[in-house]
Amino acid sequence: MRRHFVQDQSFLDWLNDTSNAVFTWHVKGDAPSDWSDVIVCIDPGLNGEGSDSDMPEHIWIQIVELCKQHFTPSTGCHIHVRLTNLD
Repeated sequence: MRRHFVQDQSFLDWLNDTSNAVFTWHVKGDAPSDWSDVIVCIDPGLNGEGSDSDMPEHIWIQIVELCKQHFTPSTGCHIHVRLTNLD
């Protein structure tokens, strides 16, 4: 995860929201730690769809844009992105 994501209150609110299922080792309600990695799946067509497109839009857009820089749109498997709190 880009370090600044965990400094964004809207991202923390999304991460700690008990009503959504997030692929993470983070303990909801705790402050982010070394174990607060999050895995998101980006649609292979790079059209902005994905497993966690309900996260704060400004962060989701950054993730999708980074994927567009490194992947070519396809009809294959989803792109798995690991967001980590480590440097």
